[in-house]
Amino acid sequence: MGVSYLLLTCAIHKNTEVANTIRKLSGVREAVPVHGAYDCIVKVEKSTPDDAIQFILSSIRPLDDIRNIITLHDAPPLIMKQNV
Repeated sequence: MGVSYLLLTCAIHKNTEVANTIRKLSGVREAVPVHGAYDCIVKVEKSTPDDAIQFILSSIRPLDDIRNIITLHDAPPLIMKQNV
């Protein structure tokens, strides 16, 4: 199971509403409204990065109040081992 973190920029004053909507989606482990450079941080668990991308395109991107998404995928242990 892979983990992806989404850093979302939302419409003004919509970060809590967006987090509440996203929390209800399958595969979402956390959705937290924050203040700063981003408006919401989302933790998603999917089988592969491709599954996470498909989830983002089909379930997250269509939401009206999301302006921008930065996606961070976890690095599998094999990749981490090769880079040490």
